[in-house]
Amino acid sequence: MSAPSTLFQLPGDTSHWYVARQAGYILRFDNIASANQLTEVLNIDSKVDSGANEMGLLGVAPHPDFINNRYVFLYYTGRSANNDIETRIARYKVQTNGMFDLASELIILRFNRPFGNHLGGQIAFDQQGYLYIASGDGGSGGDPLNMGQNLNELLGKILRIDVDKTENGKNYAIPADNPFANTPNARAEIWAYGLRNPWRFSFDKTTNDLWVGDVGQSAWEEINLITRGGNYGWGEMEGDSCYSGRPQCSTANKIKPLYAISQNSGACSVIGGYVYRGAIYSAAYGKYFYTDYCEHTIRSITQNADNTLKHASYGSFPVSIVSFAQDNQGELLAIGQGSSGQQIYKLQAASVNTQAGSMANKLSDTGCVTKTKPIEAASGLIPYAVNSPLWSDGADKQRYLSLPNNTQITVASNGDFNFPIGSVLMKHFKFGEKFVETRLFTHSKTGWQGFSYEWNDAQTEATLLSGAKDKLVNNVNWHFPSAGQCLECHTSAAGFSLGLETKQLNSDLLYPATQKTANQLTTLAHIGMFSSPLTSEQKTEKLYSLSDTQATSSQKARSYLHTNCANCHQPNGPAPVNIDLRITASLTQMKVCNIAPTAGDLGIVNAKIVAAGDPQKSILLKRMQTTDNTQMPPLAHSVIDTQAVQVVSEWITSLQTCGADQ
Repeated sequence: MSAPSTLFQLPGDTSHWYVARQAGYILRFDNIASANQLTEVLNIDSKVDSGANEMGLLGVAPHPDFINNRYVFLYYTGRSANNDIETRIARYKVQTNGMFDLASELIILRFNRPFGNHLGGQIAFDQQGYLYIASGDGGSGGDPLNMGQNLNELLGKILRIDVDKTENGKNYAIPADNPFANTPNARAEIWAYGLRNPWRFSFDKTTNDLWVGDVGQSAWEEINLITRGGNYGWGEMEGDSCYSGRPQCSTANKIKPLYAISQNSGACSVIGGYVYRGAIYSAAYGKYFYTDYCEHTIRSITQNADNTLKHASYGSFPVSIVSFAQDNQGELLAIGQGSSGQQIYKLQAASVNTQAGSMANKLSDTGCVTKTKPIEAASGLIPYAVNSPLWSDGADKQRYLSLPNNTQITVASNGDFNFPIGSVLMKHFKFGEKFVETRLFTHSKTGWQGFSYEWNDAQTEATLLSGAKDKLVNNVNWHFPSAGQCLECHTSAAGFSLGLETKQLNSDLLYPATQKTANQLTTLAHIGMFSSPLTSEQKTEKLYSLSDTQATSSQKARSYLHTNCANCHQPNGPAPVNIDLRITASLTQMKVCNIAPTAGDLGIVNAKIVAAGDPQKSILLKRMQTTDNTQMPPLAHSVIDTQAVQVVSEWITSLQTCGADQ
């Protein structure tokens, strides 16, 4: 199913699960592992605006008295009469056959948003029957409108309303004990504030504690325990200290997170879960489970009686998780953005705990290189090169792939290579003849995992790093990524193995072992690496390097964007804006030409993502020219690729209209 956002059961019905899709659909399937049929029970696609990647139908909450009133509440984004982005909290009635009554919609609450990201999206009822709403700070980056600290705005907050009453012409009432119910110049709906993007929160079924996973800006993800009237710091604080964009902030009277997660660990978007209160796994009872969209590890927090915390991890999800779910018995599931058969997971104890793989501490002990001369690849590794390389601050690269014996690569219809379990990809990074880093990307039963090795000055060995690291190399602030950060770029939407696709390898290569030059696709097919023959289209399509004198500016620019940006910016990708930068997308399908940005204008008046004929008005180009928290790509990039800037600028200049590439 495309772009699932949340998973839920209806009270009293343990035989089905319901899944919401961002586009505005709710689907039902049987509560059995072999379920393979989806039934559409609600279609509000015409009401929902899911135009930006974070927008759409995001949250669902059955009423506590659902058994009697059949009410279910939805959180979705639409458009106001003035075409502003609008959050709506709506109530629907569910018929006894499980179908949602489309005509029963009642809008409970609606409010506008300035941007299409940082939407929050979670709604849930507490034990008193009040509805809580995560609103998000309104978007862009760095909370430019200071919504988080403004008590006169609903954005950047957790809201609390009574949906069983009406007052003052509204379809809800304010609970009498709301902290700002009688405060001048404050919205009475607010329960807590200073939150950036509390994408997922939940109540502990036993204690009614409110646990929130608040997605961070550029340094820290947060796990928060929310209290009445609490100020959690954003947009002045991130994690335990001042946000880098407001270094002189005051931390007084602001609540620090229960646990702050450094993005140097590879985390990028914390996915809050639940405190386990099921009956099957006693060892998990009372633990709060969560994960991260990029880092994938299943983790738990246990809060001890003395308020100290105990942390544990349990292996990794093979895909990016977007939401946890709790069934009617308190058992936990998770839903992710994987391919068919790889989207819904049930958390359970196992006699053998499948953990993420480990790797030798020294590169020479991995078997991927010659032990006595680790700058040389081991025999059996196949070298390859790409037509349009990913920009890595000017470093040169050497690339190799390895498959287990008697296995083959499956080539997807779009040309992506799908590797069997046990495959290893290796990449050396060099400045001149000096090796700086070697990365291994391995495919195991738990999914893909990255490992970074730092070379010593003598060039005799490289050592495995335990986390992210920055180091000045060749006058470049070189970034060694953590295992989790590898998966920020190696996305499931892009097939994980970046660069391994027919468009990239459709070129000649001098093979060192034979000193013969041959087309890489032809060579791989000749030695039996593909599970089936390539199509004629796969044999002819290709990407182009920035220095290809035979290619047009459009071919070079689109190839660059495909390589450097489309791993995130494509359908079902993790980016918060709904654009498609794959080379196969037409200019119209890219959704960038003369379209206003939804994630900030960077100070450009009348900015467009790509302004046809006007590079100076184009946000896409501006982000390529920066090295701060607005840069693209956002990771491992401290040097501007001036050649790419020139080529993309020429392409934008050549666009006379948005109908087709010029």
